[in-house]
Amino acid sequence: MDQEALFIEKAKAGNISAFEELISLYEKKIYNYCYRMTNNREDAEDLTQDVFIKVYRNLKNFKGNSKFSTWIYRIAYNACVDKHRKKKKIQFFSLDSGNHDNTGNTQLVSNNPLPEDEIIQKERYKKIQECIANLKPKYKTVIILRDIQNYSYEEIAEILQMPLGTVKSHISRARAALSDALKRTLGEG
Repeated sequence: MDQEALFIEKAKAGNISAFEELISLYEKKIYNYCYRMTNNREDAEDLTQDVFIKVYRNLKNFKGNSKFSTWIYRIAYNACVDKHRKKKKIQFFSLDSGNHDNTGNTQLVSNNPLPEDEIIQKERYKKIQECIANLKPKYKTVIILRDIQNYSYEEIAEILQMPLGTVKSHISRARAALSDALKRTLGEG
């Protein structure tokens, strides 16, 4: 039995320390997911707390038919969708501006981009964020789970409770829509 499974069993038996260990394993991941879905730190914090309250209340119902991570992400997904329905706003996705790849290739020995290149890169990144923010929620969700959080197609199908073919179709359509939006916005097409 791996450590996570041991924590789950102990937490089911009422061991608070074991439940706290489960929280520590998933808290940052769930917060990050909720933040990307809501684009709001306060909402992400509230949603993360709500997710773990639901996990605590429903842990006894976790049968182990799927991975624990799949189960907890499903709870997070439902919480984010519920929040979205309540707000009636579409603002599900944001990339943390400090965590993107610097693709400016300069020939400087220092490997530091020129200030002008940094400004251009930041503007470009901002436009990419805006394009992602304008995707349909169902497309943002699959982009986050597949391209940002690196879940397999099968895991996404479990989390979203949809057929594998539908997941693949959504990912393909999401990538195409994002590509088209980027071409229009960045003037590259």
